[in-house]
Amino acid sequence: MDLSQLGKEVLKAQPFSQYLGMELLSAGEEGVELALSVRPEFYQHLGVVQGGVIAALLDNALTFAGGLALGPEVLTVEFKVNFLRPAKGKRLLARARVVQAGQRLAVVQGEVYSEEPEPKRVALGQGTIAKV
Repeated sequence: MDLSQLGKEVLKAQPFSQYLGMELLSAGEEGVELALSVRPEFYQHLGVVQGGVIAALLDNALTFAGGLALGPEVLTVEFKVNFLRPAKGKRLLARARVVQAGQRLAVVQGEVYSEEPEPKRVALGQGTIAKV
């Protein structure tokens, strides 16, 4: 089974990710790419995507990237997110990659884009992923 197929199986086994509607677009040596279609209930009172939705997508992308280096049984130890601009549009796209990996921990970085008719970066993040 290739990395992308394995990633899709792992994502399918995550009820929360399924509830949100996350989709794994690619997984390989260069990193991962996840997408999320924005639903009306994801918006907050100002008409932009709520930060927790963006953070959940970013967390998953970071964890999946860490899993590329450490194997599929990984958890997030910590992560930080910087929100750069409000997210609008019909879909969010997260990209993440491993910066450094050892036997038990990986440091990962990622970005989230809003496709609003043209992609705009809405968040940056970094995290530490641990092998369970």
